[in-house]
Amino acid sequence: MARERRKRTRVKIRFEVAVAVDSHEVRVQSRNLSLKGLLCSTDGMFREDQPCRVTLNLTHQDEAEPIRAVIHGRIVRSNPEETAIDFTLMDAESFFHLKKIVEYHTQEPERIARELLTAAFSSPFKG
Repeated sequence: MARERRKRTRVKIRFEVAVAVDSHEVRVQSRNLSLKGLLCSTDGMFREDQPCRVTLNLTHQDEAEPIRAVIHGRIVRSNPEETAIDFTLMDAESFFHLKKIVEYHTQEPERIARELLTAAFSSPFKG
């Protein structure tokens, strides 16, 4: 069996997500989510290596003050079935909400805190 290379826990979760590429925003369905990325349904405009913006709406649209997590990312894979997005930048509030979503939907919420002690990416610097 292949060894898991991912450094962040993924949770299976389905909800509507807005993905914007350039000035075009489309709604897709999430398939799984981690602190480092998203797997979702696809759209014909998605291309590998495109920068994008992911918006997770965490309240109903009619709320007076909607809560959103806005995350910048890059499309790392897109095919007719699914699109994989690697998260590259988010503010502290968006990270807080994303972390809570992942903790709530995993069977081992304490594992998420342990994972944060390890970098999610390899450093290009030696030394």
